[in-house]
Amino acid sequence: TGIHCEGDIDECSSNPCQNGGTCENLPGSYTCHCPFGNYSGMFFGGEDCSDILLGCTHHQCLNNGICIPHLQNGRHGFSCLCPSGYTGSLCEIGATLSFEGNGFLRVTGGSVTTKGSVCNTAFRFQTVQLRVLLLFRGDRDTFVKLELLNGHLHLAIQVNNQSKVRLYISHNTSDGEWHSVEVTLADVVTLTLLDNSCAKECIAKAPSPFERDQHICAFQNSFLGGLPIEETGNGDVLVNTYHVLSAPSFVGCLQDIKIDLNHITSENISSSSSLNVKAGCVRKDWCESQPCQNRGRCTNLWLGYQCDCPRPYTGLNCLREYVSGRFGQANSTGYAAFKLVKSYRENFTLSMFVRTRRPSGLLLAMENSTYQYIRVWLEHGRPAMLTPSSPKIVVRFVLNDGNAHLISLKIKPNKIELYQSSQHLGYISSPTWNIQKGDVIYISGLPDKQKTEANGGFFKGCIQDLRLNNQNLEFFPNSTNHATHNPILVNVTRGCPGDTPASSNPCHNGGVCYSMWEDFSCSCPPNTTGKACEDVQWCELSPCPPKAQCQVVPQGYECIANAVFNGQSSEILFRSNGNITRELTNMTFGFRTRDANVTILHAGKKPEFLNVGIQDSRLLFQLQSGNSFYMLSLTSLQPVNDGTWHQVTLSMTDPLAQSSKWQMQVDKQTPFVTSAVATGNLNFLKADTDIYVGNRTLDKMNGLQGCLSTIEIGGIYLSYSENVHGFTNKPQEEQFLKISTNSVVTGCLELNACNSNPCLHGGNCEDIYSSYHCTCPLGWSGTHCELSIDECFSNPCIHGNCSDRVAAYHCTCEPGYTGVNCEVEIDNCQSHQCANGATCINETNGYSCLCLGNFTGKFCRRTRLPSTDCGNEKMNFTCYHGGNCTEIQGDLKCMCWPGFTGEWCEKDIDECASDPCFHGGRCQDLVNKFQCLCDVAFAGERCEVDLADGLISDIFTAVGSVTLALLLILFLVVVASVVASKKRATQGTYSPSRQEKEGSRVEMWSMMAPPAMERLI
Repeated sequence: TGIHCEGDIDECSSNPCQNGGTCENLPGSYTCHCPFGNYSGMFFGGEDCSDILLGCTHHQCLNNGICIPHLQNGRHGFSCLCPSGYTGSLCEIGATLSFEGNGFLRVTGGSVTTKGSVCNTAFRFQTVQLRVLLLFRGDRDTFVKLELLNGHLHLAIQVNNQSKVRLYISHNTSDGEWHSVEVTLADVVTLTLLDNSCAKECIAKAPSPFERDQHICAFQNSFLGGLPIEETGNGDVLVNTYHVLSAPSFVGCLQDIKIDLNHITSENISSSSSLNVKAGCVRKDWCESQPCQNRGRCTNLWLGYQCDCPRPYTGLNCLREYVSGRFGQANSTGYAAFKLVKSYRENFTLSMFVRTRRPSGLLLAMENSTYQYIRVWLEHGRPAMLTPSSPKIVVRFVLNDGNAHLISLKIKPNKIELYQSSQHLGYISSPTWNIQKGDVIYISGLPDKQKTEANGGFFKGCIQDLRLNNQNLEFFPNSTNHATHNPILVNVTRGCPGDTPASSNPCHNGGVCYSMWEDFSCSCPPNTTGKACEDVQWCELSPCPPKAQCQVVPQGYECIANAVFNGQSSEILFRSNGNITRELTNMTFGFRTRDANVTILHAGKKPEFLNVGIQDSRLLFQLQSGNSFYMLSLTSLQPVNDGTWHQVTLSMTDPLAQSSKWQMQVDKQTPFVTSAVATGNLNFLKADTDIYVGNRTLDKMNGLQGCLSTIEIGGIYLSYSENVHGFTNKPQEEQFLKISTNSVVTGCLELNACNSNPCLHGGNCEDIYSSYHCTCPLGWSGTHCELSIDECFSNPCIHGNCSDRVAAYHCTCEPGYTGVNCEVEIDNCQSHQCANGATCINETNGYSCLCLGNFTGKFCRRTRLPSTDCGNEKMNFTCYHGGNCTEIQGDLKCMCWPGFTGEWCEKDIDECASDPCFHGGRCQDLVNKFQCLCDVAFAGERCEVDLADGLISDIFTAVGSVTLALLLILFLVVVASVVASKKRATQGTYSPSRQEKEGSRVEMWSMMAPPAMERLI
């Protein structure tokens, strides 16, 4: 359409395609692309996708093929879309072939031979082989060959015995998965790998090597999976019938093979054209059952498996282990020697497993007829290496841990490297060595014992899987190994057993022994350590009482605590256990006390004695020992009875001498106090000598009162603690034993407990060394005087409520009671106002009057009104207070006078009940009226008049009158003054001198004050 017919009419604008069809606009027409089925399972076709296709209604495709219906010339039909591995009109023909090795499939004839035509071969394959022949087309001179080399596709074309094309795709296809490949021969040779993971790198191209007049597809024979093999008359096997060098035959499966558009299926298999080819794809996962043992790695070979065994294992399933050589069994000396049967060039590797616990020993030596050129040995458990032309190298890796380690010696040009597994340990620079035939490798030692000792000594341990490159040098080869090296063995045994320990149970303190190779391991009980459980962690067993601290000493423990001495008979007796061997040259202890004269420690065995105490507030040390005739005496420079902690050290100045001066150190203060004379040590305490601690003074009255630490003599403690349950004796040999049976109070504090002012509310704190004691003031109690004493706890208020106060209480008495404890009952009748002989009756809130005769009222002061008898034949009663007996509607009733009520007028109405008096006025009840007794400031019948208001009004009235009078008087004075001044102007005498004298002064007075004299005048 358009003026110039430039517009294309969109025939799809009317949406002609039905049932989901997609419209494609064409010039002057359109085409409907009908959908492939829908959700209802119906297929549509026809020009507008309006016709229901019925071709697949009664026809089914086999082997999961997909049926596609169509409508042609008014007739319904179908076609099958076959899955991979099947072909045919109904997908009934298998298109998968299995190649089992050493076989082939020949495809002959049917090739297109038209000049300039295109040759195409495509198929899918599945294999785990790294090197196989997939396809061969042609003859001996001209062919196309497709192979897998190292798992990668290689295409080679040879024309007239000349190699023309080589294409390569670097993508691994030997992974057991399906891969699709296509080879196209045209003007360009194309090799394509159709994998989902492939990109452009999976296509390789090269110009065609064929001449234009050649029929490139005129191949009479095509072979899949291999080439036929024939034998010669003498039984020698040729490469193949074409004498073409190729990869081994294919093992795996081929599928969907198309050669020049011809499908190759299982129908092409025949005995004359194939060998070891079957229909289908038979593949078994041989590694599924994990046949490789000892961590061997299994490789599925399609028709079997292969185990890649880790060292030192070998065999089909990695079950066989190379036999170890045991060197130094029972401390014997031996070695192994291998004489090489061939030469090795400059690159070679010597490796072996080494297992030992010895820190030294020769591992290997290589020598020729002239000298040794390589030596490797252990030095302090670390490998060392040496050559004649290089310095020694010792690596850091520790080898003698009892585990097997793979040691490799890699000899390279100008360098020798040492490895542990894949870990590079070190290297030495060395000239290039070539191992010659006849050279000898020595393991573990040398025939010459002196040379062996110079190279670390004979090795003790195991050597296994000795290899030179990949050739195994076995210590104990068998007939099936075909060993080429027969070693010389001296004191080498089979296997790798460990030596039996010298002791059947080397573990101490109840440890359980577990045997290890060349060693043992102890499972130690709790709180024991060491390889043989020989070290006991005594303090972790909590052997000391709660207030004592465990102190580790050689071979045992001691319980350290501060003892409390109360000044009574609390001396403690100690004595040596007789096993003390060390020299006793010092003494250490700490104390605090307020005693001015007291003995701390005393021991004696004539003529030797030791005395430590306080004399005249200073520390005193006296000693006579050894062969000395003189008594040594030391006195501290400062007083020590101040109640604070003092640490004391007494020691010989020369502890190695038999006789030496002694020195005293108190609280690490300098200078030390040093004796003038010399005496011996304290070794006399090691004998049967009694040592008294905290004993009484010379007056035999009181002993030490204060704190004393555990005394240490020569590093041995005098422990106050008793044995805890379960611990009878301490394990150490050297001890001072507590002989006295009296228990010692421990837990003394080194600091004055009153320093923290623990007593509250003015309480007095007393330091009792192990704690403190508070003496509380009145009204307080408790450990810290923190509790207020409740004086009301004893209920002192008899008839009242108690209020607690500090060191006192207050009673609020109930009505009717008084006294400190509300113990006195108040007698309200003592000042009663009952008159006319009335009787006073005491009550809680006051009293009442019991009137006599014809008196009544609160105080019986009023005369009763006459009473009237009232009665008839039915009732009889009395009307009181002048009440009249009146008959009302046939009933007799009392008619009361005003001010009385009740059935018999017996009740006096209380006119004060309504509280009629104001301003605190007191109401007095009268007969039929009341009287208000007012306060002085109020008046009126009900005290309603405030007298203060009237008084203020009167005051203001009086003040106003007085003020008015004063103003009037002032006005009169002013008027009189004016009149007088006028009168003086017209009357009297004039005196100039007086005017001059007084007038000027008057004027000056208005400016300044008069002189003082004049003021006085």
